[in-house]
Amino acid sequence: MIDELSIIIPSLNEEKYLPRLLKSISKQNYKGKLEVIVVDGKSSDNTVKKAEEYKKSISDLRIVATDKNIGHQRNVGAEKAKYKYLLFLDADVLLAKNCLNILRNKTVPEKFVAAALHSSDNIYFTDYFFLGIVYFLFLLAYIGKVPVTNGDFIFTSKKNHDYIKGFKEGAMLGEDTDYGVRSVRSGARYYFFFQILVYGSDRRVRKVGRIKLLLIWSKAFLHVRKHGPIYDTKKADYSFGNH
Repeated sequence: MIDELSIIIPSLNEEKYLPRLLKSISKQNYKGKLEVIVVDGKSSDNTVKKAEEYKKSISDLRIVATDKNIGHQRNVGAEKAKYKYLLFLDADVLLAKNCLNILRNKTVPEKFVAAALHSSDNIYFTDYFFLGIVYFLFLLAYIGKVPVTNGDFIFTSKKNHDYIKGFKEGAMLGEDTDYGVRSVRSGARYYFFFQILVYGSDRRVRKVGRIKLLLIWSKAFLHVRKHGPIYDTKKADYSFGNH
């Protein structure tokens, strides 16, 4: 049973989306011990101010400032975390109702890494086809015992995080997939929780386009499997905090 949980959220200029996530967390009615750590990369908007407004509805909410880089920010949050289990969420997602209590009833070993089912928060008919392709690829990877960990939702233990020395920092893209790959290669068990649903923002899809984004993700996944995260901006234009 997952009776203690540290949620870690890296943020950068997320005044629009972060409050939605914090609101969805505040409504979870999680029955275990819970803390939420927002690790802000020195936002230039009102992200921090908006986050602070949720200290009344989330009893254990901390906001930490550090240098911007999503891998670094996640690692800082993990260092600050006081509980055994870690849940990394992107700032632009929403948790479905009762998501955390479903998670609480899971049984996991000491070293593991897990992903969850995703959908869009603003889905159109054509998006079902896009999501169908994405999840068909996820299913093939799952059958082939290839871990797929998306930064929208990465659940693990502090023991596993410390064992693999956290996320690789400074990467442009693929640090989340690399985290899962290194976890499994180091002996962690991989899970995909089909019962847990997370709604992700469609902003990147709308900006980049479905086909182009699918190609970027596919190429990045293959690159990470062989070489690790992508650091060269010439190989991937995947900015953080500019949407």
